[in-house]
Amino acid sequence: MLNQFSSYEDEFQQWLRGGCPGAKQGTLDYIRHLSDPEDDTRPREGALWPHQWDSFLRVVYAYEMRREELAHPDGVLLNVVTGGGKTAVIAALIVWLRLAHDVQKFVLLCPNLIVRDRLEEDFQDGRVFSDRGLIPDGAIVGKDDFALTTLGSGRPGGWANLLLLEEGVILGNIHQFYTSNAAGQSNLSALMNGLEFALFNDEAHNSPAPEWDAVLEKMCDKTVLRVDTTATPERADGKAPDSRMIYEYLIQDALADRLVKTPVVYQPNIETVELTYTDAQTGGTRGVEEIDWAEVDRLGLSATQWVTDDKPMQQQMAIALQRVREQERRAKGRYQPILFVVAVCKLDAEKAAKTLSNHFRVKTLLVTEDSTESDRRQATELGKARRGNSPYKAVVSVLMLREGWDVPEVGVILLLRKFGSRVYGQQVIGRGLRRVRSGGVGEDEPQICAVVDHPKLEHRWLWDIFSSRVRTNVGVDDEYDEGEDLPEPPPRQTLDKPGNIIDIPEPERDNGRFVLPEFAPPPEPLKNWRDALDGFTYPAETVTITDQEISSVESTELTNRGRTIREAAPEYAAGESVDVDREKLEAGMRQELLDMADRFLEYAGYSMQFKGRIYTILLEHFRAKFLNGMSIGLAERHHLETAWRMRLQVEERIKTTDGLIEGMIKYGDQ
Repeated sequence: MLNQFSSYEDEFQQWLRGGCPGAKQGTLDYIRHLSDPEDDTRPREGALWPHQWDSFLRVVYAYEMRREELAHPDGVLLNVVTGGGKTAVIAALIVWLRLAHDVQKFVLLCPNLIVRDRLEEDFQDGRVFSDRGLIPDGAIVGKDDFALTTLGSGRPGGWANLLLLEEGVILGNIHQFYTSNAAGQSNLSALMNGLEFALFNDEAHNSPAPEWDAVLEKMCDKTVLRVDTTATPERADGKAPDSRMIYEYLIQDALADRLVKTPVVYQPNIETVELTYTDAQTGGTRGVEEIDWAEVDRLGLSATQWVTDDKPMQQQMAIALQRVREQERRAKGRYQPILFVVAVCKLDAEKAAKTLSNHFRVKTLLVTEDSTESDRRQATELGKARRGNSPYKAVVSVLMLREGWDVPEVGVILLLRKFGSRVYGQQVIGRGLRRVRSGGVGEDEPQICAVVDHPKLEHRWLWDIFSSRVRTNVGVDDEYDEGEDLPEPPPRQTLDKPGNIIDIPEPERDNGRFVLPEFAPPPEPLKNWRDALDGFTYPAETVTITDQEISSVESTELTNRGRTIREAAPEYAAGESVDVDREKLEAGMRQELLDMADRFLEYAGYSMQFKGRIYTILLEHFRAKFLNGMSIGLAERHHLETAWRMRLQVEERIKTTDGLIEGMIKYGDQ
């Protein structure tokens, strides 16, 4: 996504140096309040951080000096790294709009309950305004003029329609304004029949969804200014918010300013792998094969097996828990470092939580879409537990704890899944970037976030986003030393000559329409799709990784001056296999088939109305090929386990057979 402020940068700097000519008097007064009394080009200590100050001033300039070009009608976007304090910028903008433009209503939209809870905590009782000293002494307003009203959840105050017509800060989940339901229609109607408002669209990378777009469009007529905030503007589907990005403060900038933790990635160096073969029909096992690491790809093992089969998972956890112990030594009893484990599905998450609890004796919280409100609340309050009352030391999640889940005590992240999305990958690493700023932890004290990865997950692209570099020829016995090995922060990237920026030309058009490139036509639906599917054959045996010899653990600091340290592999005692409950295995298999149906429809570009048809076909296929003709509920356990291990191979076969998905949809009911 392009920074559309760049071409105005020279003019903006001249505007600042000239005392902001053309700005409203209320704006000049508020800028003076936020600025350093000794240097009006810098923010006052304790108010805004330098990058927050920069983003605030650019919004002011865009709104008052370049409204038509930048701020109207779709608003502006601030791209600020996780831990960069987007909430404080929102709060400063709220006070400025009230004092300089007499805006009295402010609407905060968020994508989920976790983000909502985080915003509610910041704005409740005017906390963010008081903590930062954002309201000038003697101003015509106080923090009570920015009273918070939160939507739903049975909280005091609720969303009575009359409250939507009053002044103050209104916080709501975007789904509670969707017109597809009666409550959303009522909320939106009440909002649109009230005063004009400033709109803050937090975690805006979620917004290019049809209903979200429709809500923002409907709100446009009453919106004085829309400000989007995000740390990852590009979505997994390649789309971006329709607002204009006017400020970027990226991970490299935050590392340069020591505003976030330094991520350090740890991977095992593996020499040999031990494999066990299980008969898909009988469940019996045969000989073990030990092969060299370099030869293992010929077996076609899935990437997730390297972190979800029993022995590899336990080894990765041993590496992660070693990192937790190191973080506890750094914490010196001032806070409890948390291990955050990221799984790809509920079944893997259940297994991971059970392994940590039963084998490693680590108190672990499991958070999935099935978790209770109490468990989710505990997840957001993990860092507050500190050392007393046997606090949780680990939390396992299936992408439930992404944007908005901000627990600074997360010191170690264990990846038990492969990321194909740039957005999700960055969001997960972002959960560990926020610095601990309490308990006597110094502002200049070095802090790291240890990320335990596996080379077979092929996340090099993710680490490249953080500009990692590798130091070689380091001995196996060398250990990571924070004092000596934590690199100096990378230099800030600045725009020296904005006047040299080249404008991107508009796309070619023909009679007012875009000229589209030629695309290959979609495959013809297979009329004999059932014969093609029935003709699939699968190996008579499944392969399990039952041991691997780790020679060392490699760590890479993700900064421009990063290096790699090789340390001895941690001592590790293998535990017994951890089996998930039969009931959860069945539920996990059904859910995986439903999710697979979703992915097929998205891949082929079809409506979700065909989900039931695809699910039924998949269920029949798995029953015939892996479950000995039985239903999921009646199949033998080893057949269920075989089906689970083979699911990724089945998905790949179906996706790569031209016309098969299309045939299931077109001819599936014949």
